[in-house]
Amino acid sequence: MKSPVFTLLVLALIMIQTPGIAQQKKYAGLDYLHKLQDKRTESKNSFNKFISGSATPVSLATPFSLWIAGMVSNNKALQKDALFSLESFAMSQALTFGIKAIVNKPRPHEADPTLIALRNAKNGSFPSGHTSEAFATATSLTLITKKWYIAVPAYTWASLVGYSRMYLGVHYPSDVIGGAFLGAGSAYLTYKLNKWMHPEKKKLKKPKD
Repeated sequence: MKSPVFTLLVLALIMIQTPGIAQQKKYAGLDYLHKLQDKRTESKNSFNKFISGSATPVSLATPFSLWIAGMVSNNKALQKDALFSLESFAMSQALTFGIKAIVNKPRPHEADPTLIALRNAKNGSFPSGHTSEAFATATSLTLITKKWYIAVPAYTWASLVGYSRMYLGVHYPSDVIGGAFLGAGSAYLTYKLNKWMHPEKKKLKKPKD
């Protein structure tokens, strides 16, 4: 099963962020990052560092928790959901770091020394890996539960992760938007692939006497 729409989206994200299209010295979004920097406070710094740091632990704890719950309750469906959540995370990160290597976009503080990053950041700037994994987790949970009261807090958290990466000065707005699309798309594609590879067996109706 192939997803041409998702493939085209990934290719478009790469093309848009290549040096030939994006400005090499002054990237779009630096003005916005400077506005965030001017409004920094100690309490905001602590909050955004916490939210940013929660991305990977929460993304890994989600499938682990689902797996444990499935084991304790002997719920095979829940264990499959745990595997799906982990697969979504893995796909989002594989694509993220693959695109980072291809695009190799400098971090905001590398393009503009007057912008101070509050976190050490390695690898390319585009797309945001923290945002990607957060949105992959939020989307996988939404697809698993199909409950609005799960989706709303999950996507709120993922959005805060994306915002925190800009606030901390380590990502441009376009990095966060790209990461959000990539993470959500990875989870949705993984969901569709699982449905295709493991179709649900339809229950046969018993013939009437």
